[in-house]
Amino acid sequence: MKHIITLVIALATILTCHAAKPAAVSTQSAFMKHFAWGIDVGSSIDLSGNDLSSIDISAYFGYKNAILRTLGIGVDLRNSLGNSHTMIPVYAMLRTNFSSSVTLCFADIRSGYSFNTLNTADKSNGLFLSAGIGFNLYTSASVKSHIILSYSFNELKPDDSLGFPRFTHSLSAMSVKIGVNF
Repeated sequence: MKHIITLVIALATILTCHAAKPAAVSTQSAFMKHFAWGIDVGSSIDLSGNDLSSIDISAYFGYKNAILRTLGIGVDLRNSLGNSHTMIPVYAMLRTNFSSSVTLCFADIRSGYSFNTLNTADKSNGLFLSAGIGFNLYTSASVKSHIILSYSFNELKPDDSLGFPRFTHSLSAMSVKIGVNF
């Protein structure tokens, strides 16, 4: 009988100690759970007739949670295909699907200022706006890949440094980008 009581007490002690162990702690810090960064690569087609279709590379970082895919800042490098002009928009961005559940589509909104190498005058810099729709390709706990179709606007002021006006219209472009974010 003493052996049974000793066995029950030992078993109860083991079960109590096991139940008192704290839950497994995530190795990812609270900061990293809400830190987002990513890269997009694609191309933009000039709709305004300025011969500024480009190859685009975007990098960004910011905050993420269940509803916000990314709320942050980013920079694009847009190298024109037909000439040596480069546009470098720096912007605030919002990517969200407006829901905490997993969805196929999300909104991509960007607003900022573009530094342009269109001419030597400082007046070539201007407003940058972009709005698009993204489609999730792959989603896991740590990585998401996507494709984004977007419209972008770059403010361009007329350049008459060559004796005739160039860039009489601001740049309107349609873009297709593929990317990943973490």
